[in-house]
Amino acid sequence: MATTKNFKDTYQEVTDAVIEQMEAGNIVWRCSWNHVGFPINVTTGISYRGWNVFWLNFHTMLKGYSMPYYITFKQAQDLGGTIKKGEKGTKITYWASIKVKGLDDAAADQSTDGDSASPQTRMVPKVHTVFNIDQTEGIEFPKVEALFRSDAEKIAACEQIIEDMPNRPQLNLNGQSPVYYPLKDLVAVPNIARFDSSEEYYCALFHELAHSTGHESRLSRNEITQPSKYGSEPYSREELTAELTAAFLYAITGIQQQTIRNSAAYLQGWLKALKNDKTLILKAAGQAQKAADYIMAVVHEPEPAG
Repeated sequence: MATTKNFKDTYQEVTDAVIEQMEAGNIVWRCSWNHVGFPINVTTGISYRGWNVFWLNFHTMLKGYSMPYYITFKQAQDLGGTIKKGEKGTKITYWASIKVKGLDDAAADQSTDGDSASPQTRMVPKVHTVFNIDQTEGIEFPKVEALFRSDAEKIAACEQIIEDMPNRPQLNLNGQSPVYYPLKDLVAVPNIARFDSSEEYYCALFHELAHSTGHESRLSRNEITQPSKYGSEPYSREELTAELTAAFLYAITGIQQQTIRNSAAYLQGWLKALKNDKTLILKAAGQAQKAADYIMAVVHEPEPAG
């Protein structure tokens, strides 16, 4: 587990792991989703959140695990089980509040993923190691049937999300290109007939709706309320926030990414951004979770620390 003295190393550790995968051609948040659902903690039954969702799903699919169920070493022992010999765990992060003397508001803002912290505290990332249930022995757990949706069911799920979004921005579904206009609070996308597939249309629409959650009447993200230059750190953070928010919605509806953004240029662009800002992935993922929750009007239980 990370200490308060080396929490900055946690940012670097997570970022290095993501960069390693991207240099191998793997875009973690573009990985297919396990049909059982989001990764959950076996002991608590609560879904993981933020970056942990993408990281654990990626490892579930990469290693061919049957279920996206995870557990800590101690939790496995408490349930009377063990970790199989030679198995290596997966590191996840969680946010903890620490007391800091003489911390001003600006410093506090620099250290959080967007959650509130008092002037006397700082939110810092810490690390736990978890194991997939397939890496354990002696633990009983419920088997869950995989959920497979038809194309019609996927489209219906997408439409339901759009229809039910609270305080939804104005929509222009006959625009020239996918874009969000903060000053007008307007999302525009071309007519669905201009896309190669329905999934591509909803991918574009979800991405722009993700940007709209930053409007001052919603989550009021600085990256939207105070627009920055193309290629700057705030710009990159907002783009990644929208990417990850949309990815959450893809997982919920069952649609697959259908854009050309998996190109080499796209990959290199994110590699550069991640190398320039080691806090990018965790902070953007935290903002994306809030954005997806807003669009879905969902209130979650606290994420398990392990």
